[in-house]
Amino acid sequence: MGKKIFTGGGDGGGDGGDDDDYFDDFDEEEDGDDGGGGLFRKRIIFPEMFEREFVNAVMSEWMKTITDLPAGIRQAYEMGLVSSAQMVKFLAIIARPTTERAISRILPQGMSRAFIGRMLADPAFLYRLLFDQATTIGCSVWWELKCRKNRMKQEWDLALINVLTASACNAIVVWSLAPCRSYGNTFTSDLQNTLQKLPNNIFESNYHLREFDLQKRIHSFFYKAAQLCLVGVTSGAAQGALSNLCASRKEKRVSLTIPSMSTNALGYGAFLGIYTNLRYQLLCGFDRAVTSYFDVIGVALCFSAAMRVLNVQLGETSRLAWLGIEEDPLASGAPLNAYERPSATGSNKSAGGFLPKLGLGLLGTKQETTSEPQVQKPQRKKIVRRKVVTSS
Repeated sequence: MGKKIFTGGGDGGGDGGDDDDYFDDFDEEEDGDDGGGGLFRKRIIFPEMFEREFVNAVMSEWMKTITDLPAGIRQAYEMGLVSSAQMVKFLAIIARPTTERAISRILPQGMSRAFIGRMLADPAFLYRLLFDQATTIGCSVWWELKCRKNRMKQEWDLALINVLTASACNAIVVWSLAPCRSYGNTFTSDLQNTLQKLPNNIFESNYHLREFDLQKRIHSFFYKAAQLCLVGVTSGAAQGALSNLCASRKEKRVSLTIPSMSTNALGYGAFLGIYTNLRYQLLCGFDRAVTSYFDVIGVALCFSAAMRVLNVQLGETSRLAWLGIEEDPLASGAPLNAYERPSATGSNKSAGGFLPKLGLGLLGTKQETTSEPQVQKPQRKKIVRRKVVTSS
């Protein structure tokens, strides 16, 4: 029974065998200009839907009810602040045994809500954080091996302090400037409520009932600069104290110059608050641009990863210039050059001046002083004429 029932397709459908031709034409149309484009095709952005019916349909599909939601998401759901797309992202993290769910359960309540808010705003946040950490640790270790060379075994503790400080500061910067979705956070202080309404970076996109105008974005930039400056001063003071303590116990001079605790703290504060804040603000804008433009998420992640490698390498080189860390010539054992008195003509021909040297130093590049070879004039022989006195 039912063996001679045909539902079309192939030559046995009784319609002249034109079903295959129909499906072939359909596939060719998909591969055309409307559905094709390859890996670099442009993304089509659809508006989010905040109607309660769509959000309930998503929860029904995941077999969840409002009682299964955490307090913060439940309050946002009742206020109509959660869209169906955001609910899908949230349930994909919480409703399945994923790494994100394990991390959110380990963290304290406040940090857990902040982590979930960052995952809702950027599903690739965890991968960006881990990639930045791996790149920062790799660049720091490579630089330590390059500078300390065969004395790495004797100075491993100093190298470990530098690598851990750079890694911790990088994690705080990425966490602080990552876009976030915050719902239902109220504070007793008006200042805290005002700061909570600021975006995490100047390029963060608006979302439902949270509009970021130009004034809020400018305030966010300076607020993050002050916040990261405080983090840099604290971490720089701790690193300077530990480095000087470990260097004082060494019998020989260490390979690299170690600034004092106050100098290291001020240098790290200025480096994180000004230079690193600006670099990562621009990096967040680049991530948003490529993610919004490319439809294939892998292409956007590749561009973002390449830019992050360049950013970390530039930041690691610039950090040494900001802190004034360089190889100690007395510890290397190389002969020192004799002091040469600068000539009057050579001092006036210094190309660049102070500002270009300062700019290249902040970027981590060393400026080589090129001096023209001076041709020494041959000394004339001194002719001494003696007066011959004739005796009479």
